[in-house]
Amino acid sequence: MAISTSTSTSTSTSTSTSTSTSDLPSSTSPTLTLTHATDAERTATWALNGQSWRGALSLPAYLRREEHLASQDLTRDAGITYWVLIDSAAAAAAAAPSDPGHTPRTVLASCETLRKRALVAAKGAEVEEVISHGVGSVFCNPEFRGRGYAGRMMKELGKELETWQQKEGEKAAFTVLFSDIGKKFYAKNGWQPFPSSHIALPPLDEGKPGSIDLPKSSPLHPKDIESLCKLDEDLMRRRITKFTPLAPETRVALIPDASTMRWHHAREEFAAKETLGRLPDVKGAIVHSNVAEPTWCIWTRTFGSTEEGNTLHILRLVGEGEDMPDMIIKEGEARTRIKAVASVLQAAQKEAAKWGRTNVQIWNPSTLVTLAAKELLPSAKVVDRDEDSITSLMWYGPGSGTADEVDWLGNERYGWC
Repeated sequence: MAISTSTSTSTSTSTSTSTSTSDLPSSTSPTLTLTHATDAERTATWALNGQSWRGALSLPAYLRREEHLASQDLTRDAGITYWVLIDSAAAAAAAAPSDPGHTPRTVLASCETLRKRALVAAKGAEVEEVISHGVGSVFCNPEFRGRGYAGRMMKELGKELETWQQKEGEKAAFTVLFSDIGKKFYAKNGWQPFPSSHIALPPLDEGKPGSIDLPKSSPLHPKDIESLCKLDEDLMRRRITKFTPLAPETRVALIPDASTMRWHHAREEFAAKETLGRLPDVKGAIVHSNVAEPTWCIWTRTFGSTEEGNTLHILRLVGEGEDMPDMIIKEGEARTRIKAVASVLQAAQKEAAKWGRTNVQIWNPSTLVTLAAKELLPSAKVVDRDEDSITSLMWYGPGSGTADEVDWLGNERYGWC
């Protein structure tokens, strides 16, 4: 569910492909309307965008996967909303008089939004839990591209999400998306680009000894996720209030809850079963300590149509001291913590090898995580992304909402949709 107007979050589907492009309205037309997709439009959208996004899946399997993802804890009970941009005037004219309920509409652009629990903290104020939304699957029918429909849809969506699924009289604090077409398009439509970097580590065969002595890690299984996510949420609620003197005065975070992790795992399990005929049962790794909180990471595997798409992504990494000032870490006072993080990352490398993934990726690594990665691979470096998976945020509060004014805590892969 990445964002691209040409591939992953492209720009829309049409349930009536016979529409002449000469009959299409201008993107500035007042009759263009953002509304909810019908079941038929939703399926037609999947069939069209699946040509680009199905990865290693067949198109029928991709359609089944989308239905499957729509029934997860995160998405059921209106947790996911399907949006389409249509010409309301043309739809009204096409309605059959004998069947007022039948309105064959041409979908000009389409997308999905997932409801997400989130936190907002302002310096000197109480932490507030809010409802946010993640935007995904922005798509446009190739026949309709270049006419500005995606941009019009995103402008309308930004306004709609300000109050969508909020309590009466309340407004959203922020929404997020992950762009696969660079930074400019979505920034122009209100979603400002935020730091988007990663470290990639190679897979490591199980029998190959590591280059350094590390504490022992244990595998995480599905039954372990709920309790760790609750602990993580408690830690995040405390951490979000710890402002440093030079940091922005507003901090936000998507809550890394179990329903979010299970949604990612539902994606990987479906693809693994379809393509390899087996299910992944190890969901992460943990290192326990007698003197500190445990260190752990939760991961997921992707199954692409090319080697580049076969990655083991760290969804969330939790380690005590992760937000320590760089000076303290560089002075070597966090050696035990660095080794604990290195241990869970090494477990991820070994799991990547077992599943034939080309690398392990950790998004927006902290200084602690970067140092741990260099323990495993001295040449490891932080790569700043310019085009793919650009984390972006629309802020509805005062100010511009850029990364200079809003600190996005936990800007990791688990937030992707």
